[in-house]
Amino acid sequence: MDGDPIAIRDVCDGDRGWLRELIEAKWGLPVVSVSGAYDPSVLPALVAYHDGRTVGALTYRLAPGECEVVTLNSLQEGCGVGSALLQEARRIASRRGLRLWLITTNENLPAIRFYQRRGMDLWALHRDFAEVVRRHKPVVYDETEGIPFRHALEFSY
Repeated sequence: MDGDPIAIRDVCDGDRGWLRELIEAKWGLPVVSVSGAYDPSVLPALVAYHDGRTVGALTYRLAPGECEVVTLNSLQEGCGVGSALLQEARRIASRRGLRLWLITTNENLPAIRFYQRRGMDLWALHRDFAEVVRRHKPVVYDETEGIPFRHALEFSY
């Protein structure tokens, strides 16, 4: 990205409507994780800005010993937005002595590549996660580029 660096700040009340629309458009609500089903627009969140524009957001939840990234959205992929948000979430978790983790699905090859390139390790395989998602969202995509959606992959620092 040209110009100023990507700036990251905590979400404010004025961002909540925008955040909900972003998440609902990308993921639908609720967002389902192996830890539960959430409306991420009410969770703690980080917002990324560049040259006065909102360019991404990351939502997370805190639990004993861990910080889970629930959603990560970049509105300008390939420009460092996701990396900056993930790096700030890692700082938050590290300051509190928490393990930072997240899930993606088995057919989401770009996400798998993204997390591994940022040093995250594959921590666990959650088999048949698609069935958990379907309990909350009866209409869920079945495959991406010929790869069936079945499992969740948990990545962690």
